Amino acid sequence: MSDFTFSHRRDGSYRVESYEGSENMVVIPSAYEGQPVTSIADNAFSWSFVRKVVIPDSVTQIGEAAFSWCESLVSVEIPETVRIIGEWAFIGCSSLRSIHLPDGLKKINYSTFQSCSSLVSVEIPDSVRTIGPEAFSECRSLTRIKLSESLTSIGDNAFASCDALTEINLPNSLSELGSEVFSGCSSLASFIIAPDHPIFCEKDGVLINKKEKRLLFYPFTFKDKVYSIPDGIQFVAEEAFANRISLEEIIIPDSVTQIEPKAFYGCRGLKTMFLPSSVRRLGSSAFHSCSSLREITLSPSLMAIEYSVFYACSNLESIVLPDTIRIISPCAFSGCGSLNGIRFPDGLIDIGESAFEGCRSLESVELPEAFETLGAHAFGSCTMLDSAVLGSRIRTIPPQAFSRCENLNHVVLPEGLEEIQSEAFESCENLLTLQLPASITEIDPDAFSNCRHLMLFVYPDSYGENYAKDRDILYSEI
Repeated sequence: MSDFTFSHRRDGSYRVESYEGSENMVVIPSAYEGQPVTSIADNAFSWSFVRKVVIPDSVTQIGEAAFSWCESLVSVEIPETVRIIGEWAFIGCSSLRSIHLPDGLKKINYSTFQSCSSLVSVEIPDSVRTIGPEAFSECRSLTRIKLSESLTSIGDNAFASCDALTEINLPNSLSELGSEVFSGCSSLASFIIAPDHPIFCEKDGVLINKKEKRLLFYPFTFKDKVYSIPDGIQFVAEEAFANRISLEEIIIPDSVTQIEPKAFYGCRGLKTMFLPSSVRRLGSSAFHSCSSLREITLSPSLMAIEYSVFYACSNLESIVLPDTIRIISPCAFSGCGSLNGIRFPDGLIDIGESAFEGCRSLESVELPEAFETLGAHAFGSCTMLDSAVLGSRIRTIPPQAFSRCENLNHVVLPEGLEEIQSEAFESCENLLTLQLPASITEIDPDAFSNCRHLMLFVYPDSYGENYAKDRDILYSEI
């Protein structure tokens, strides 16, 4: 027993606090100093080199991360007396091939078996009602799992990246599925669901929450080039089609009102998309990395282009923004290297950080009169951009807003502009002239760094004139 450290609990029992031995096979003692050992502490065996562990039937609780990252652990015997297994209890046990879970266990906690990459099969006892977030995520060898007939809830990413999982049953008791539960399950082709399930159904192999009218999962194994979302669906769930590279066209019915984040992320074969007027929200990263997407018609009901929606859509050449758009969020079109033109609607008021950064084919920008706020790096590295006209309500040009726009040669700054921040026009080598409005009160010292041929047109005795003198920049009075 000298290899174990114990602590005395209030009820008189003992808890295993740590194991310092070097044995491959470890049998945890059932008693210490005549009293039962009833629990295993948080991190008790964490990062140890044990291969087999036998837990006595005196134990009722296994603590958080108790066996975390025991990468040599092949087998663990958990007695039927255990009622609680803590979060991360077996995370990273990459040699663990099978596990028997005791009857009486009510919950499989957060990340309990995450990254158990050799785990092949699991049977969930009928006492389990909840599977927590990421409970079995990255169990890449898991081919079979039987869910409890009393299971009511499965948390976010519970089975994410279980590459070998081919089918799974969803019992009638199941009422709640978190987001991205089966994200990256590239072999999952079948859901076993009773026809009378009150919430979930399988329609032509696609998992649907029929109560919420939400399409949840389109199998990776399908190789069709065109898919029509069923009429009546209102929501396309997060990552529902993510990385389905065979799809070239997805037809969306006018019942759909919301496309959730990452819904079509990484659909590298997708070429065209039409969003009907019923779509009121397009979630962040919805079309991120759809590198073959050339054309898309946006819904006239949208009010914002959210974060990274079209990030790295490298073949997107043009897009018409509906007049309803008020906000273009950060990184919305970043990396759209083929985008050569875009008309900003009159009601647009905000463009976020890096929204068009790296749009190497974009040639001109004209912001509407109502426009107010421009984010840092908004048009950075737009190497073909030659003209930028800013709206009259903008007060600040943020850091690197037009940095490395090496072909930029025509910029109109509005009267009312007050500040030009750090490297706003850095390395705009073809910017030969720029008129500074009288309203300017602050310009960062390096706002025009590496603009070697720039001449500023300034008002006499203005801040702009003093700035040019102090920075030894060529200038002329207006």
